[in-house]
Amino acid sequence: MGRDLRLTASSDYIPRMAKSRRSVPAAGLGDYIRRQRQLANISLRKMAEQSGISAAVLEEIEKGLRNPSGTIVQSIAGVLRLSAETLQLQAGVLDPTAADEIGAIREIRRDPHLTVRQRETLIEIYEAFRTANRSREQ
Repeated sequence: MGRDLRLTASSDYIPRMAKSRRSVPAAGLGDYIRRQRQLANISLRKMAEQSGISAAVLEEIEKGLRNPSGTIVQSIAGVLRLSAETLQLQAGVLDPTAADEIGAIREIRRDPHLTVRQRETLIEIYEAFRTANRSREQ
């Protein structure tokens, strides 16, 4: 192993993205999170306290040096009083057509007036229609 990689256990190493390899979605999401935090007048320290995520990790996310996990996005969205889906959609990470599809399926799954089998069938039909319409558009 290289001399720069000193580990005591395999779980000690958390890979980080190098600055030159920064991805557009991570940078876009980080910029959007920072703007929303500033608009809400929340300090980085306060966001860290409320989200349970360290200020150092939040700073790396805002700078686009780290891609946040789904759990971290959920925590940040909660502090900003946004849904995680809205956060990703506004940052350009999520495709709006995919977000519509995800939203529709989520609402079908939430409907208390349908049985499990009815929900599954409705989702299958919905996905079949979406697939058929995508092929026509191409």
